[in-house]
Amino acid sequence: MKRLLGEALAPRGRIGLVTGFGLLVISVGAVLLPLLDYWFSGRTHPNAIGGLLPWNDAAGYYGCALSLLDGEGLSAFCQRRPAYSLYLAGLLRLAGSELQLALLLQGLMNAGAIFAVAVATARRWGTGPSIIAILILAAFAATMSIATLTENIGFVLGACGLVLFVIGAEKRSVAFLIMGAFILTFALNARAGAFLVIPLLVLWPFFSKTQTQGERWRFGILILVASAAGFVPGSVIVKLLGGIPSEAHSNLSYTLYGLVAGGERWIYALEKLPGASAEEIYRASWAIFRENPLLLIAGLFQGFLEYLQRLLTYIPWIPARIVLAACWLWGLGALVYRRRGDGELVLLLVMLGVVLSSPILSIDGGNRVYAATIAVDGFVVALGLASLMAGRAMLWGGVVVLLLVLSEVILPGDLRGWGGAMVIAGLVAVIGQRKPGKPRQAAIPWERSERVIVLSVLLVAVILLSAAPFWTKSGLPENRARATASFCAGGDHVVARLGRNSPVLRIVDAGKAEMWPVAASVESFRSNLHPLTHLYEELRSLQSGQAIVFAHNQATLSVDTGRNSFLVGDAALIPLDGGTYVLCVTDGESPPLMDSRRIVSVHSLTGS
Repeated sequence: MKRLLGEALAPRGRIGLVTGFGLLVISVGAVLLPLLDYWFSGRTHPNAIGGLLPWNDAAGYYGCALSLLDGEGLSAFCQRRPAYSLYLAGLLRLAGSELQLALLLQGLMNAGAIFAVAVATARRWGTGPSIIAILILAAFAATMSIATLTENIGFVLGACGLVLFVIGAEKRSVAFLIMGAFILTFALNARAGAFLVIPLLVLWPFFSKTQTQGERWRFGILILVASAAGFVPGSVIVKLLGGIPSEAHSNLSYTLYGLVAGGERWIYALEKLPGASAEEIYRASWAIFRENPLLLIAGLFQGFLEYLQRLLTYIPWIPARIVLAACWLWGLGALVYRRRGDGELVLLLVMLGVVLSSPILSIDGGNRVYAATIAVDGFVVALGLASLMAGRAMLWGGVVVLLLVLSEVILPGDLRGWGGAMVIAGLVAVIGQRKPGKPRQAAIPWERSERVIVLSVLLVAVILLSAAPFWTKSGLPENRARATASFCAGGDHVVARLGRNSPVLRIVDAGKAEMWPVAASVESFRSNLHPLTHLYEELRSLQSGQAIVFAHNQATLSVDTGRNSFLVGDAALIPLDGGTYVLCVTDGESPPLMDSRRIVSVHSLTGS
């Protein structure tokens, strides 16, 4: 603490306690403010109704985490990416099974990963570039912190793995190189993404100019072994939870089938091969490829074009996107044209791995598929700003900005125009590196703090991954479950902990909205409902005074019996105190919201 305080008071702009605390505040605020805005406005994310109720894929992962907390195994859906179910179960256990608090903790973990990258960039290029690194990563994190999706664990582990690997490359540290390679590979298994980054990092020692031939082979073999080990935890998790290890990444078969068919979406496999296993889909993909290999080439080309068109489009505000994109392109140009040192070589190889992976990923995945490697954007944009701040290439930088502005003026909102402008502006950024100013190397003696912070974030993530689900079962005892039917005269019923593992979204009149627990005004809920949201019309039909419940049914203790459903009812009937209740429900004829049923009456089981 004394050393950090001394740095804060030291000359030459050294980062210290005050600066570090400022970066932490910006990291946390940049992630949590969008999260709170979702709850305040009742805005619907494609995977979170009203910013709260898990929807689409998020509902599946949330259900899997709850099943783990009940002492059950994973469904086939979550065996594909099992790590997040454990991570979310850990967050829920820490939050007392309250989803809203678990989402807040998830946002804090994402902010911690961003802070680790901010410290790493500040130590290399100064506090100004580190702030812009926070902004670009927070824009990405804001799109996923609100939802129970695998991107969250991929983001945290990927950021930590990249920072550790960069440290290892710069210091030629075997321990950090091994940790970085293992964690980054594990991140790519937790949230499948740009897997071609891995072989390029294995080759990093052979591109480095600072190592002897013997060191190159030694480092290369160690990185290869550590990367291979990163594939093991996912299969082990599935096996321990009673699943089939081969199910991991089985959803790749759907993507591959669409690619060999000429660039179709993943759903194309469901349409053409309903009910087929992953092995059958792979065989069908091979048959199409043998018949017409050119279709695969066309599919890959389409995927690459979609990658270009979506570059940095996760930044919603156009002026901010233009500024950050200009810095990002300038940083990329600096890496391509005049990289210095092994750390920048690592960043260049990661970017190359992302680009090479993009034709396979971008059609189905969009931007979120790069969650495990998105931290590289923070490093690149920070390097870009540091280079531009040197002052000798501002004219070229201005041209880059102008090209991006023109794309939005001439073709506003057109992704093809944006993608084309990014390519042309990128070429200008590379050309502009001929006489760049050398990036200002801030005197920041904070190496120990950098390591402590990234290892601390990583340690918390590992604890959450391993702490969850095996200690106690929270499901309803069998004899008590049988007795619940009497409340509903033998009719359909659900037993749920309302306000805990069964979150409730209330729809209220204007002026009565609340952020905790979430109560969305009917006007705000409807106006902030994206037209592409699944069952858009049904959601819009909800009236003030109604509530939607994501019900985790504790009367059914089996992961295979469809324990989770959406219920709709009178908000006045539904308590939010976290107690256990019997909900008597209709047979599902009305309303048509997913598989929802209407709540007829609610009876307390707490204390019975």
